Amino acid sequence: METELKRTEALSALLELFREAGRDDNALLQYVDNLENKLALLEEENARLKSEIGRLKDAASRRSSMPASMNSRLKDALRE
Repeated sequence: METELKRTEALSALLELFREAGRDDNALLQYVDNLENKLALLEEENARLKSEIGRLKDAASRRSSMPASMNSRLKDALRE
């Protein structure tokens, strides 16, 4: 089972790699930070879309039951 790294753990590991290599790459750190921001936006969008899907499924199930009841009323009226 994979464990999810927290932001601080990932940045600490990256900084440790930089220290061991004797390098520093601010562009890479900025890129990682931008990815985190994009991920947060995607997670918010995902939650919004899941909510909307649930709402649309509820609306669709209500709509699909209405014509069936209207059909039976029409059939009953035609029988009379």
